[in-house]
Amino acid sequence: MKDIYESEMKFGSFSEMDLFEIEKSQLLKKLGKGIKSVEFILLNKKRNIIFLEAKKTCPNENNMHQTKEKEEKFGEYYDSIAEKFAESLQVYMASIVNRYDDQEEVGENLRKIEDYHDKRIQLVLVIKEAETEWLAGPKAILGEKLLTLRKIWKAEIVVLNYELAKKYNLVGNV
Repeated sequence: MKDIYESEMKFGSFSEMDLFEIEKSQLLKKLGKGIKSVEFILLNKKRNIIFLEAKKTCPNENNMHQTKEKEEKFGEYYDSIAEKFAESLQVYMASIVNRYDDQEEVGENLRKIEDYHDKRIQLVLVIKEAETEWLAGPKAILGEKLLTLRKIWKAEIVVLNYELAKKYNLVGNV
């Protein structure tokens, strides 16, 4: 069983057979700079493939138009997260279709999926300090930025705070 510590949260415990710690993987390092990734990929108990990105905080949409700098930082924040989801999906799929030799870092259960038809791909952003009522904003923004990925892969966008992530058995007490 494995715990992952990120953005002041403890994710896990997860079976290593269901996990790909893509952000810390040798595969990502070998691919070189410029490829972004989420923290990890998980095949959960419901057999969903979760691409999880963790953040402590998130910029407030209501304040983004106060200055040009805030607008730019707001856009960069969400662009970066969207890139992480898209590039992580590509690296994962490339690894399981044998484009690379070092697949052993991808958990066996993630590697051996034969039929993706009944698997849900969930792009999950956990924002530790976000209010529950406020999560619809980041979800809508990511939904728009990831429209093509959502259409092609039938991927779902999920945005959670710490409390909701606990309910989904993604985080535990630090």
